[in-house]
Amino acid sequence: MSAEVSYENGKLVVKRLFAAPRQAVFDAWIQTSKVELWWGCGYAIEVKSKIEPQIGGKYQHLMTLRDVGEYPHFGVIKEYEPPALLAYELFDPDRDETMYVRVVFAEEGDHTAVCLTQDNLPDAYSEFVMAGWSSSFEGLAYLLESGGQPRERAVGH
Repeated sequence: MSAEVSYENGKLVVKRLFAAPRQAVFDAWIQTSKVELWWGCGYAIEVKSKIEPQIGGKYQHLMTLRDVGEYPHFGVIKEYEPPALLAYELFDPDRDETMYVRVVFAEEGDHTAVCLTQDNLPDAYSEFVMAGWSSSFEGLAYLLESGGQPRERAVGH
């Protein structure tokens, strides 16, 4: 099953059902060692993360992209309710503005429904960000379904 992705008027919504308990899915979003295995777009060669799982804590990732270089993702956690909710402000240095990313984790039997919204996303970035989150959600599904094995990353040149 793949993610449902929509974008309209600066708001991105990504939904997916994962075959794992809610606590395991939530942990994969806040434990640095796990996030580094699944987070990032399809061109990511490597991801380094710094996560401080608390309100006011850092939620940051540095992707190394094939043929591009480093791409930072700098956020500060604004809502934190384990294992149901993680939300953070994401700084956009190109526009000197912030976006807001909110991830809700809901139990559905022995599965977990995840709904991510990203607000204040510029139209110019929407295709790139939609592809990035779709790829990340695929990586997360693989990590959860493989018993903790990372997905294969892009090969650098």
